[in-house]
Amino acid sequence: MIEPRSETLAIQGSRRHVCIWGNPDAPTVLLVHGLLDHARNWDWVASVLSDRFHVVAPDLRGHGDSDWTGPASYTLANHVMDLADIVTALDLSDISLIGHSLGGQLALRLAACYPERIAALCVIEGIELPIVREHRKVAEAYPVRLRRWIEGQQQNRQRSPRTYASLDEAELRMKELNPGIDTETIAHLVRYGVIHRAEGGFSWKYDDACRQRAPEDAHGLDLDDILSAIRCPTLLAYGEASWIPLPPAERLARIANHSLITFPEASHWLHHQKRDAFLAALTTFLQTSFERSSHA
Repeated sequence: MIEPRSETLAIQGSRRHVCIWGNPDAPTVLLVHGLLDHARNWDWVASVLSDRFHVVAPDLRGHGDSDWTGPASYTLANHVMDLADIVTALDLSDISLIGHSLGGQLALRLAACYPERIAALCVIEGIELPIVREHRKVAEAYPVRLRRWIEGQQQNRQRSPRTYASLDEAELRMKELNPGIDTETIAHLVRYGVIHRAEGGFSWKYDDACRQRAPEDAHGLDLDDILSAIRCPTLLAYGEASWIPLPPAERLARIANHSLITFPEASHWLHHQKRDAFLAALTTFLQTSFERSSHA
C-alpha cells in the first residue's frame, strides 16, 4: 500500500488530522470513516485511487489522531462542520465523496449542504443511523430521548479506557467483533487504531463519548430533506449479510440520481470483506461520473 502524507489542521481551536495521497492537481476524492474508526481504514481504497485522484481522508474529531473535543460535541452537525472546514482549508472542489456508516451519514449531509462542491457520492451502509431506525419503529418523545442521552453521557464519564496487554490481544478483540475480516486487515487497523499507554498496554484512540448519538440526530424528517437535496450521482453499497438493513424504498427514492449495489456474504465492512469487487464498482462509478461531468 502507498503511505499517505500527514497534515494537521487547526479547526475551532483543536486539531484535525488528515491523510493525503496522490497529486493535488488531480480531481479530489474525500473519504470519511465510520464510528470508532480512523482514516487509515481507507489505505487500500486510497492506494488504488491515488494514481488518478487527489485523495483526502480525515480523522473525525474524537477519532484517530484528531483531538478529542469532549462530551456533547460529537453531533452530526459538528462533524459536518469539521468536514466543511477541511474542504475550505484545503481548497477542495468538484469532490467525489465516499463515506462508510457514520461517515456515510456525514457525506450525505455535506453533499446536501454544498451540492456545488460535490461531483459524486458513494455511501456504504450509511443512509439510516440505528437511532433513526429505532425512532421509525417506535417513536419516542424528545424529552425521553434527551434524558437517555444525558444519562448515557454521564455513564460514559465514569468509564475507564479498555486496555490490552499487547497488540495481539487488541487484534483478537477486533477479530471477535468482525469475524469476516482477514488477519492482515485486522492487524493493519489495530496498528493505526490504538495508542501505547505510558503506564503500559494499549487502548483504542477514539473517545468513548462518541458512542451515543445526540437525540436531535434521530429526526427522520431531516434525513428526508437531506436525501431530497442531493443532486450528484450517488452509489449506495450494502452487504447482504450485514446487520444494517436496507432503508425503506420510499426513503431511497428521495435520492434523485442513485444506484444500489449489494455484495453477497458481506457484512458492515464490505469494503474490506469484498475489497476487489467493491473497488471495481467504485472505480467504474467514479470514472463514469467524471466523464459525465466533463461533458456536461
